Amino acid sequence: MIKNLISWAVKNSPAMNVMLLATLIVGSISLMVMRREVFPEFELEIVLVSVPYPGASAEEVEEGICQKVEEAVASIAGIRKQTSVAKQSAGFLVLELEPSVRDVQKLLNEVRSEIDQIPSFPELAEDPEVQQITFRAPAIQVGIIGPPANTLQSEIHLRELAEEVRNELLQQPPAASENPLIRMVNFFPRESGGITSAVRCRVGTSEPAVRNWSSAEITSRSKAPELNEFN
Repeated sequence: MIKNLISWAVKNSPAMNVMLLATLIVGSISLMVMRREVFPEFELEIVLVSVPYPGASAEEVEEGICQKVEEAVASIAGIRKQTSVAKQSAGFLVLELEPSVRDVQKLLNEVRSEIDQIPSFPELAEDPEVQQITFRAPAIQVGIIGPPANTLQSEIHLRELAEEVRNELLQQPPAASENPLIRMVNFFPRESGGITSAVRCRVGTSEPAVRNWSSAEITSRSKAPELNEFN
């Protein structure tokens, strides 16, 4: 089989050149249109409907909330599966959408509109909440290694270098207050053989006010960012 394929490729070099050129063109186009994100946001095609019903039992939530919500959204196109959960004081409906749904926000508005038209919710039931479930997860991990020197100084230097890299990532645009890296960049020291940073505080008792400080107050004061040394 392989010999026949090779023989055909040798005898039909123009066709092989055309196939190679077509592969390069398709690959280049795919590379240009491919979506690339360092921290991608994954949109799960799921809509969650939650209705608080304080003081109600699971059976009351099932009859007064879940069944009515299921009936209200049953006619909406694009819903693949419904899963209702009735528990004490609250009811939930999880809607899994069809992969063909392009405009999730439009369907979300349809679900919200149909639920708002339900006239017979229990009197004590609170306003329904309709939301799309989204998931964000890190796409890359960065590992920093150093020369195999089992000394305290090398461990400290490696840790300081890792913290510098982490701080540089946190300073990347957008602004720090909006930067998703703040929630997603974590520092993980070596699991074994590593060191743990520590701060040693020596509290003098010569001042009368200091003598009445509790250990919690000493800890709180030692964390002040403007202090480099606490005596």
